[in-house]
Amino acid sequence: MTSWKAIAGIMLALNLASVNLARAQNAPRNPDIISTTEIAKQNEAVKRRFSDVPVTMVAPSLVPGRDDFTTDSEVKSFIDGLKAKSTRLALLPIGKSQQGRDMQVLLFTSEGKSSLEEARALNRPVLWFIGQQHGNEPAGGEAMLALAHELASAESATILSRVTVAIVPRANPDGAAAFTRGGANRADLNRDHLLMLQPETLAIHAAMSKLPPDVVFDHHEFSVVNRWIEKFNAIQAVDAMVLHATNPMVPVEISNLAEKLYRPAVEQALKASGLSMFWYYTTSNRRSDTVVSMGGNNPSIARNAFGLRGAVSFLIETRGVGIGREGWQRRVATHLLAARAVLQASADQASELRKVIDAGRISSAKAEADLVIAAKIPARTVTIPLLDPESGTDKPVEVQFQDSRVIEPTTTRPRAAGYLVQGDDRDAVLRLRLLGIRLCRVSEARKIEVISYQLDSVRPPTDRESINPDQAIKATLVKTSLDLQPGMLFVPMAQAGAGLVAATLEPDTPGSYVSVGIIPIAAAAKVAPVYALPRGTALGLRADTPGDRSVCEE
Repeated sequence: MTSWKAIAGIMLALNLASVNLARAQNAPRNPDIISTTEIAKQNEAVKRRFSDVPVTMVAPSLVPGRDDFTTDSEVKSFIDGLKAKSTRLALLPIGKSQQGRDMQVLLFTSEGKSSLEEARALNRPVLWFIGQQHGNEPAGGEAMLALAHELASAESATILSRVTVAIVPRANPDGAAAFTRGGANRADLNRDHLLMLQPETLAIHAAMSKLPPDVVFDHHEFSVVNRWIEKFNAIQAVDAMVLHATNPMVPVEISNLAEKLYRPAVEQALKASGLSMFWYYTTSNRRSDTVVSMGGNNPSIARNAFGLRGAVSFLIETRGVGIGREGWQRRVATHLLAARAVLQASADQASELRKVIDAGRISSAKAEADLVIAAKIPARTVTIPLLDPESGTDKPVEVQFQDSRVIEPTTTRPRAAGYLVQGDDRDAVLRLRLLGIRLCRVSEARKIEVISYQLDSVRPPTDRESINPDQAIKATLVKTSLDLQPGMLFVPMAQAGAGLVAATLEPDTPGSYVSVGIIPIAAAAKVAPVYALPRGTALGLRADTPGDRSVCEE
């Protein structure tokens, strides 16, 4: 287990990696760019379509007459009040934001366990709910407080006897305080779940390493007016959009569970309260780009990163960005109803849930299919549900639509037995450990045949914020011999997180640790410091820690 001291010791170095991003975001505004931060008032006819719903909730900003959002101090006071009344709740610090704000996880167990490790020992399905990764999307965070209020009550005893629940109400406290999408340095935390360059995402994954998730629901809000008016002279029509993990290396068992259990459960719960739902989709903030995308396959997006580690993983978004507090009660209720549905479905299926998820993790470890290193998502004509901004009537619009569940691979290669990392592996080891990856060390010096990655081109990533970032490295695979040295890091693919192993260690993937310097590469290097071990190659190994023995000794 990585120590908190080790994490704190490298925090400053991690933040330096985001400096270039902040500089790029401060560049002069491009006239093709549509503002996504301006507040737009919706027509009265539209507001009537999205009036309050009969859902009882308790949270600070839902007090009658309130016209602003919940402050950081109010979050703390509210949570402390729940703790004082509930024996089922443990408040656990997990780190601090860039500006020093406290981050907490709210742990709910029927026994009132006081640590993540103790909760893990219960061996129940573990559900993580994450709110407000984007600071200007507050409804999810507020719903997390309302959910915590319900779980702290006596009525939650039955559910908590079947599942363990962890809630992070505000994953981006600095962004929430400033009401900005990104963190204090403006980096998008939702694109940082492989690299973990930001302290907030690092803190969440450090906590998850102690209590690994089986189900993760990540609560966001979508842009309602601005870019949709500019491009299609229409505004968003639905209450909620959802999408599960779509990276091609997510185990099929996990994807099936997402589509057949959780999506219908959420949709039914929303429909029962008169709320509408559709697949998640978005469009860029460039006027010249009218393509609509159903979210991307980037492994660094939270939804995909959690799916790759073998958890059922969903993004849920509600109306909100750019409309202030309009429809506030309805937006918060939508998130809360979805979370209730997830809890109930998980509790009802608790005895079978872990079996199915474990089967997915086993299939990931045993998979033999080629790796998809890069892919494109073809566009097709689809009608999406939008509204006329004046009358509030339905205005479906045909668009060129990219469905991230349907890809065309552009770069594939045979699955390796694992990866050898040459040189400084400290930062990579830290992150891989937090992702739940098992690590081995070479135990003997000898020469073996491996696959090297000849660097054809290396450039800084053009847009780490992109839904589908392009490859920063282009590589050619070359068979070569390598002199092994005792202690060299070896990361096997025969483990549950195989998709994460490939996403981070294949040098030319969008989430590559080589491409951003987590695995250092010399300026004049012609070959990446990572080598693929062909399947069937014998290799003397020892476990890096006692917990790695089952993987390394095999």
